[in-house]
Amino acid sequence: MSASVSNQELGESLLHSVQNGSFPQSEDVASAPVGSEALPKLRETLEKARDDTKEEIRKVSREAASDVDGWITQARKLQADIKRSQETAKEIVQQAEVSKEKTLAVQDAASKVSLLHTEIAYNESLARVVEQLKDISTLLESAQEAAVHKHILHALERLEDAEGAFKRLGPFETTRVVGLLKTKANQLKSAIVENITEVWNSLVTVNAADRKVTLRDEVGEETGAENGTGISTVVEALKRLGLLEKFIARLAQEFDSVIVQPRLAIGPDQIVSALAIQGDDIQIAGQIGDMSVKAALEDIQAIAEYLSTRTPPSVAIPLSDKLLPVLTNRLISNWLLPAVPLSTKGISDFQETLSLVLGLVEYFDELGWNGQSRLTEWVDKSAEIWLARQKEASIAQIQRIIPRKVQEKKTVERVETQVLSKGDAMLAGKEENAEDWGAEWGDEEPEADAPAENGRHEDAVEEEDMSAWGMDDDDPEAPQKENEEPKAELQDEEDAEDWGADWGEEEDSKPMPAEPVSKPTTEPKADGQTAKPIKSSKDREMTLRETYTVTAIPDSIIELILQVVTDVNTLNTPELVGSAIAPASGGLFAIPTLLLGMYRATAAVHYSKDIAANMLIYNDCTRLSDRLRNFLTEQAESDRSSSLPAHLKPSARLKPKLDADIKAIEGFGKRAYGREMESQRTILRDHLDAAQGFSSCTKMPFAAECDNAIAMTIDRIADVKNAWRTVLSHSVLLQSLGSLVSTALAKFIADIEDMTDIAEDESKKLRSYCESLSSLSHLFMTEDSEGMERDMTSVYTPNWFKFQYLSEILDSSLADIKYMWTDGELKLEMEVGEVVDLIEALFAESDYRRKAIADIKRTAH
Repeated sequence: MSASVSNQELGESLLHSVQNGSFPQSEDVASAPVGSEALPKLRETLEKARDDTKEEIRKVSREAASDVDGWITQARKLQADIKRSQETAKEIVQQAEVSKEKTLAVQDAASKVSLLHTEIAYNESLARVVEQLKDISTLLESAQEAAVHKHILHALERLEDAEGAFKRLGPFETTRVVGLLKTKANQLKSAIVENITEVWNSLVTVNAADRKVTLRDEVGEETGAENGTGISTVVEALKRLGLLEKFIARLAQEFDSVIVQPRLAIGPDQIVSALAIQGDDIQIAGQIGDMSVKAALEDIQAIAEYLSTRTPPSVAIPLSDKLLPVLTNRLISNWLLPAVPLSTKGISDFQETLSLVLGLVEYFDELGWNGQSRLTEWVDKSAEIWLARQKEASIAQIQRIIPRKVQEKKTVERVETQVLSKGDAMLAGKEENAEDWGAEWGDEEPEADAPAENGRHEDAVEEEDMSAWGMDDDDPEAPQKENEEPKAELQDEEDAEDWGADWGEEEDSKPMPAEPVSKPTTEPKADGQTAKPIKSSKDREMTLRETYTVTAIPDSIIELILQVVTDVNTLNTPELVGSAIAPASGGLFAIPTLLLGMYRATAAVHYSKDIAANMLIYNDCTRLSDRLRNFLTEQAESDRSSSLPAHLKPSARLKPKLDADIKAIEGFGKRAYGREMESQRTILRDHLDAAQGFSSCTKMPFAAECDNAIAMTIDRIADVKNAWRTVLSHSVLLQSLGSLVSTALAKFIADIEDMTDIAEDESKKLRSYCESLSSLSHLFMTEDSEGMERDMTSVYTPNWFKFQYLSEILDSSLADIKYMWTDGELKLEMEVGEVVDLIEALFAESDYRRKAIADIKRTAH
C-alpha cells in the first residue's frame, strides 16, 4: 500500500463506489493495494454507513406511518371488489350456458318443421310428376297407335308434345323411369323416320342403272299407307324431323349424276345423251341428234318444269338452290363457252343464244327458283367473254402458225427512196452522171485513194461492232457520214439484254447500208402526216433496192392484224352494232400487241433449228416492222373516208401501240443480230487466242498453232459467209462480214503491237500471215452497174487500211516507214505511239532509229 493512502480514504472510496457506483478519481487510491490490515477499517466504515442508512429509514417510516395505513385499507377494499366481480362473472356464465341449451332446442325444432314442409312439398311434386309421367305415357301410346295406323303427322305431334312434357319434369328428368320413357320415345321416333324414309323412297325413286328418276304425288295402300300418303305430308313430316334438307341435298346430288350430267356433258366422241319425260318418269336414253345450244336450253327448261310440277315449292325451291349452280356451271362450260364464235360470222346466232339464255332465266324467276344469277352475269359479260375468247384464239393461232411458217422461206425486196444532197459522199465525182441516181445498194464505191477514218485507234475496232454501219439509229433509213466516229454502245446494250433488259427499251446494233446517204428533208402536214421530201435544187432522189430472205411468219402476223381491223369494221356495221358483242370491238385492238408479244416470246425456240436462226429473226423483224409501218400509213389513209367513230378508227387506236411494238420488234431483231455477231466474234477471238500472241510464230510447236489459228480464222469467216449468203441481203452480208473481218484484224493488230521484240524471221512470218488474211478481200468483191468488179473491203472493214500499213511496216526499212509517215497517209491510220512501238520492236537500237523516231514524233501534229 502506498504510504500516502490511508485506510480511511480507502473506506470512503469503497463506500462511494457502493452508494453511487463511482470510480475513485485519485490515481493513488485506484491503484493502492488493499491488505488484510485494512479490512477492519473498511468493515467499520461500511457498517457505520449501514447503521446510518437504517436510522434514516426508521426516521422516514415514522414520518409516513399514517399514509401507509391508508394505502393498506384501500388495497383491502379493492381486493373485496375484485372478489365480488368474479362471483358475478360466474353467474353470468352459468346463465349463458342455460340460454345456449334452449337455443339449440329451438333450432332443432325449426329444422324438424322445415323437413316436414320439404317432405310435404316433395310428396306433392312427386304426385304431379307421376301425373305428368302418366300423361307422357298416354302421349307415347297415342303416338304409337297413330304410327301403327300410318298417321305420321299425328304421331309426330304427339311425340313433340311428349318432348315438351319431358322438358317440364325438371330434376326428375334424369330419373330411371323417365329414361325408360325417353328410350321408348326415341324408338318410336326411329320407327317413324324409317317409315317416312320408306314413303319418301316410294315417292322419289332414283334408278341409277336405268338412268331414270320417278317423282310421284302420292303412294297408296300398296306401300302400307292408310288412305294414301301425299308428298306434302312426307315433306311436312321431314321438316318436323329436321331431315328435309338432308333428303333434298341427296336428291339434288342423285338427280345431277343421273339426269343433268349425262344430258349436259359432252363425251370425247362428241356424243350427248338424250332426255325423255313420260308421266312421272324422267330418263336419259339414247343419243341426242340436235347438238345446238337451243336444244340444251329447252331440255333444261323441261327439267325445271318437271321438278316444279311434281314437287311442292317447299321441295322445288330448296332443290333449285342446290341444283341450279351445278347445272349452270355445266351449261356454261360445256355449251355456252364453246358456242362463243371465234369470228364475226357467228355473232347473229350467238345473239340469239343469249336471248334464249335470258328467256330461261326469266322462266326460273317465274318459278321462284334461285341460283340463276350466274347465267345473268354471264350474259351481261358476254362481250368481255367474246373478247377474251378472241384473244385466246389469236394466241393459239399464232402458236400454231409460227412452227409451221418458220419453215417456209421466201425472198422479198426492200425498196427505199432517199433524197441525196449534192455534197453527199455517195455522189462524189458522179454529180454529172444521171444514171448513177438510180444505182442500187453496193453499186457506189468511194474514191480509190480515200483513206480510212482519221485518227482511229485500234482499240476502237473492238468497240465499233455494227455501229459504224448506222445500227444505233432508231430510224432505219437514217444516214451516216463516212467520217462519223463509231459508237461503243453496242456491247453495253447487248450486255444489258443478256441481263434481262425489257424488249424495246434499248437500241442494239442494226446493219445499215454501207454507203452513207443524207436524211430526206421533209415537212409536216397540217394533219400530222409526213409530207413528201422537199427537194432543193441540188437534191436528187435515189431508189435503193435489195432482196433478202424471210420466213412466212411476218406476212402471217400481218394477216392476223388485218383480220382484227376487219372484225372491228364488221362489228360496227348496222347489222351488228346493236348486238351484245359490239361494245367489245374496241378491245380487239389489243390483239396485235398480244400477237407480237407472243412472237417475241417464242421466236428464239422456233428459229433455233436453222443454221442462221438469229439472222432470220433479224430479217423477219425488219420485214415485220416495215409491213407494220406500211399498214399504219395505209390505214390512216383509209380511215379518212371511214364512217367509224373517231375512238374506233384503227389508225387512231393502233398507232400508239404499234409504234411501241415496232420499236420492240426492231430491238428484238437487233438483239438477235447482235447476239449472232458477238458469238461469231468470240469464236474468231478464240481461234486467234490459240496463237498466244504470235510471239513464237517461228518456233515449233508454236509455229503450227499460229498457222492453224490464221487458217481457222479465214475458214470460219468463209463458212459464215456461206451460211448467211442465202439469208441476208447483199449489203447487210458485206457489213456483217466486214465487222467480223474487222474484229479478226483488230485482234491480230493488237497482238502484233503487243510484241516488244520482232526478229527478222518473225517479221517475215507475220508478213505471210498478213498476206493470208488479205485474201479475205475476195469476200467483198462486187459488181457495179457496168458489170465491173470492185473491191469494197475498205468500205466495209474500217481497219483494213491500218492492217495493210501494218503489213507494209513488217517488210519495210526505217526509211520506208518514215516516208509512209511523213509523205504518205500512215498517220491517218495509226497513232504515233503505235508506229514508234513497232519501230522499236523491229529495229535494233541505233542513232538512225533514234533519229527516225524523233522525226516521226516531230511531224505527228
